[in-house]
Amino acid sequence: MAKVKLIDPVGQMLTIAARRQRARTAAMLAELNLFPGQDQVLQSLALNDGLTMGAIAEQLSIKPPTASKMIARMTVQGLLERKGKGDDARLVAVFITEEGRARIEPLRKIAKQVEKEALSGLDDKDKRRLRRLLKKVGKNLGENTPEADGDDADSDE
Repeated sequence: MAKVKLIDPVGQMLTIAARRQRARTAAMLAELNLFPGQDQVLQSLALNDGLTMGAIAEQLSIKPPTASKMIARMTVQGLLERKGKGDDARLVAVFITEEGRARIEPLRKIAKQVEKEALSGLDDKDKRRLRRLLKKVGKNLGENTPEADGDDADSDE
């Protein structure tokens, strides 16, 4: 039987690695009663509290309706709160609550653990090279591709 060559071996390897990283992170986030994507919202607001829905969507590279759905769910969970911004009642800012802030340190630990697992067996030079190469690949693809929507970033359904 002849071997079949992959059409896009690098793309396939990136996809597999990303899926495995996402699955591992999701399993650990579940221990904090969080869904994938919610960690990014919390981290974003921990650094810059009071962002608008649009700003959050832009930072996470997701569509505004996706951000709105995530924010609504996280508000019900007590992790975030929404407040009117200025005189324009249509403008809403999102703030992290104390409950949300309490998740930041555990999120840092999860990120560190998953990265440690992912980079196991690589020396420091290889780790730096990998980070640099992944940034370059992302930049190369970002220049030619419209932003992907992370509609499944908060997938609990």
